[in-house]
Amino acid sequence: MTRPFSGRKDGLSLSEALPDRSLFMLVAMMGFLAALALAGASGARALSARWSGGAAQLLTIQVPEADTPLSAPNGTSTTRVQAILADLASLPDGAQVHRLTPPELARLLEPWLGETDNTALPLPAIIRVRLPPDTSVPDTLEQALNAHVPGTIVEHNARWGERLRALANSLLACAGLALLSVGGIATMITGLATRTGLATRKDIIKTLHGLGASDSYIAGRFAWRTATLGFGGGLSGTLAACVPLLLLLQMAAPFASAPLATTERLLPVDWQVLANTIPSDMALALALLPFVAAFICWFTTQVMVRLWLLRLP
Repeated sequence: MTRPFSGRKDGLSLSEALPDRSLFMLVAMMGFLAALALAGASGARALSARWSGGAAQLLTIQVPEADTPLSAPNGTSTTRVQAILADLASLPDGAQVHRLTPPELARLLEPWLGETDNTALPLPAIIRVRLPPDTSVPDTLEQALNAHVPGTIVEHNARWGERLRALANSLLACAGLALLSVGGIATMITGLATRTGLATRKDIIKTLHGLGASDSYIAGRFAWRTATLGFGGGLSGTLAACVPLLLLLQMAAPFASAPLATTERLLPVDWQVLANTIPSDMALALALLPFVAAFICWFTTQVMVRLWLLRLP
């Protein structure tokens, strides 16, 4: 026995009941906002992981009056900075200890002092220490250095990593709330569009339902229509968001590809570097976004139509 109304053309005229332009444009705007939220969350997490991981292995040590003689316990004479360098020799194997040269100090101070002769300034010695991976800074290092050479300042760059992680967690929370809001708004928009379509085709639906059209058939027609519009809108919004995202990734590529001290070498950023900067989880999330939009529209419409049909006499 042939099931009634099994063909594609059901006489519901859903193209008129659910216009393309309104739902498509609204879902496209929601997709645009969702893509930006996903990219912001993924980018913040990637930058935080890269920067905090590198900062945790970095130390900056300042030695005031670096060339002042310091009497050693064995009676020999050495300078304050040489004593610090000798103490740093006890760090784990693989630690890189580098004292900044005068030209490097001049470049470091150039943003504040300009291109001037800094030889007359009483500058402290700056020592940069990079520890091997999976190692931590000894807890007693700063106390030991200060006991040997008073006035030594040890700056733990890991503190900046903790701040970056806290900032990234805040951004992730905001992005999650934004995504929930976008999903809720998309659900409400789809529900309103479906309700309008049902009201417009109320008499036709009652007639078809009385002639034997099943709830699944009617709900499926509406759901297929909204899912198609949702997929197209989500795809359009995602593609539109790719334009500002590519510009942001191009600006962020130097900071994600190397430590801050070497970012000048990476400018301008080429497309190969930019492609390597795109996090894989962000690319996957953006690719799935149109399908998620289509599912939200499909599921919302299925629920709305079935509930509406249950109230029919």
